Amino acid sequence: MANQSRHVPSYRCKKSNGRKYGCVSLPDGRGGRHDILLGKFGTKESRAEYARVIAEWEAADRVVPKAETALDLTINELIHDYWNHAKQHYRHADGTPTNELNDLRLSFRPLKTTYGHTAARSFGPLALKAIRQQLITKPITTRIRVADPETGQRVWRKKVLRIGLARGVINQRINRIRRLFRWAVENELVPSSVLEGLRAVEGLKLGRSAARETARVRPVSTALVEDTLPHLAPTIADIVRLLMLTGMRCGEAVIMRGCDIDMAGAVWLFRPAHHKLSHAGRDRIVALGPRAQAIIRRYLGTDMQRFLFSPRDSVRSFRQCQREARKSPVQPSQRNRAKRNPRRKPRECYDVRAIAHSVRRACIKHELECWHPHQLRHTVASEIRKQFGLDAARAALGHHGAAITSHYAELDAGKVVQVAAKLG
Repeated sequence: MANQSRHVPSYRCKKSNGRKYGCVSLPDGRGGRHDILLGKFGTKESRAEYARVIAEWEAADRVVPKAETALDLTINELIHDYWNHAKQHYRHADGTPTNELNDLRLSFRPLKTTYGHTAARSFGPLALKAIRQQLITKPITTRIRVADPETGQRVWRKKVLRIGLARGVINQRINRIRRLFRWAVENELVPSSVLEGLRAVEGLKLGRSAARETARVRPVSTALVEDTLPHLAPTIADIVRLLMLTGMRCGEAVIMRGCDIDMAGAVWLFRPAHHKLSHAGRDRIVALGPRAQAIIRRYLGTDMQRFLFSPRDSVRSFRQCQREARKSPVQPSQRNRAKRNPRRKPRECYDVRAIAHSVRRACIKHELECWHPHQLRHTVASEIRKQFGLDAARAALGHHGAAITSHYAELDAGKVVQVAAKLG
């Protein structure tokens, strides 16, 4: 909600031109207040009007209905109001924020930079297409340290990685901007005609725009994964093996805890605390066979609430291996070289992007074909579909319908060859 305080503004009196009016002062979410006159003070009608205004204010996530001030509402103010709503809306059942907040931040950044101080009601289809064109043509850069040819000192330089975002990412960010204005129309912050104009802008089509295209995600070969495993950290290697055996999402594997696993039967059942479709009320069950159980047993401890795969434990184990491999005697000043208050501490559980970066670094360093952990889900889906059918693959991946499973599970080319051999 826009205002974190649960205090409801009271009905009060306001004098104007010698008359007493019923009034309520509502916070606008930006540090100011907005006074709404309700009629003659103390009357039954003004009390009823007060109840109506408070009800609409609560229904609008405590954002002031700006029927009178919509002309002055800027894009920056609109984003501010929507952000307060998003922080409460996009979160898991335990209150932790979802990754959607970071995606919203990236999507609104060009909108704030280009149109932040313009009126929200004047934002139209051409402005949205201008934002989209920026996403197509703006170079994506990073900072690297290189040696200066004149002085020889290492300095930071900008390096262009690629030009523009991929077409699918651009469509997603434009849709988030539309979602911003749909929320604004819902709460009477902008006229509905603004949203209708933005809906007229179609998404970018394959091969019909200047946006960068990316290859479709394909299954990764088991041989390539096996070649990569020896070059990964032991914990990350076990996470990759678990993904190969179960086909679960990487985000589900990193939050695995002992209390979330039912170990009663021969096949264990893992129910993630939260997953991609938790907000839709759907259950997610991952079956763990004997080989997956052998991996998990190595990480089970007495505390069933802790995450099985912990970066803190991995760093501690790595330091211990370094100490045991040391040949020279340990000096008294080097027995504990840990910083007292480090700026960055290891997290309690792994981040999905950290695992993907580890795999990519290992592939680049040892001159292997680059792949990412999400491809393992496609590999498992294709193998299950080949052996047990599409419905079994849908159940293993936790999909609600078979259409999305068909996107993950590749068709068996061998069956096509058999048909061609018979029919000629």
